[in-house]
Amino acid sequence: MSNRLKMLRRKCWPKLCVATALCLPVSTVALGQEPDTLQESGSVQTSDSGQDTSSNEPATKPDVVSESARTDSDETQVMRGDLIVVVGAAGDPTYEPIFREWSDTWMELAKTAKLNAIRIGSESLESEQTDQQLLEQALQGLETDSPRPLWISLIGHGTFARNVAKFNLRGPDVSADQMKDWLAGFQRPVVVVNNASSSGPFINALSAPNRVIVTATKSGNEQNFARFGQYFGEALAAIDSDLDHDDAVSIREAFVRASKDVELFYEAEDRIATEHALMDDNGDGLGTKADDLRKKVLTPEQLAKLDGKQAGRMTIAPVANSLDWTDDQLKRRDELEDQLDALRMQRLSDPAAFPDNQWADHLEKILVPLAELYHEVESNSPP
Repeated sequence: MSNRLKMLRRKCWPKLCVATALCLPVSTVALGQEPDTLQESGSVQTSDSGQDTSSNEPATKPDVVSESARTDSDETQVMRGDLIVVVGAAGDPTYEPIFREWSDTWMELAKTAKLNAIRIGSESLESEQTDQQLLEQALQGLETDSPRPLWISLIGHGTFARNVAKFNLRGPDVSADQMKDWLAGFQRPVVVVNNASSSGPFINALSAPNRVIVTATKSGNEQNFARFGQYFGEALAAIDSDLDHDDAVSIREAFVRASKDVELFYEAEDRIATEHALMDDNGDGLGTKADDLRKKVLTPEQLAKLDGKQAGRMTIAPVANSLDWTDDQLKRRDELEDQLDALRMQRLSDPAAFPDNQWADHLEKILVPLAELYHEVESNSPP
């Protein structure tokens, strides 16, 4: 092992050290195991019927609340992406405070993570435009080609009828196909989290390269009120969801934890689970359950089809003063992690081509530049 690598290993980057030992993708270390920190969360006392609240006219005037994650004390901060939070029609007044609380979690997270945040549908302000129109306009106003991700969180109810999945808004609903059309021109990383019932078909419609799609249900037929949105937001905002200790919570980490919390809720209530979340990030439109991500032994063929690589890299920072990556640094990181993932798959497919006495040399060629990159970013980030 070179002196340079020995020096870098003393820098305390557990993510890289574990990857070196186990030959795991850097961005997905430890995510095949269930975290010890998973605890059963408190239940939400609501009824279980997700209602179809779609109509031709809005029940109340829609609104758009725009909140920037930029603080007054530092107007020169580099923003790390964009976030659109859409609060759908509650249908029953019981759900209004629940959806408001879930959206508040995202908006607070945006401030900490330095995301430009827009919230649609949370207040009763005068407007001549429907929430559907406001959502379309918000997307049209964003940059389409950037290394910084666009996050979209849909909070509310969903419906599935005549093979069409919709997210319920005040006024005309938005369908999965409409969202597909609106996002067609986006070349930047896009994350869509549909926390609603009957959200599974959104994976089929929105799946594409450079996208991560998360849905609260596995199909349109899971139509009862979905609790996944509560647990997913909480997981993103909790630093103990950070299993690889990089001071940020990835979508994959939050997805695994939230799915487990949903499972624990139904077990505690002694009820049959009516929601099973899916995540898709490889563009095949099929989605993967959290149970599959937790499996510790997988064949190369299974790993090739498994979602999670892109979701493991897409992170949001639940704590202040986390690492500040430039666009160029993000690009270099992704290129190196792609090389590491490819190297791992090559060894799994053909172990004889990578004997043990040569394996460290192959890893060093990738892990040393990656460790140096992390050190570079860390040196230029707030203490």
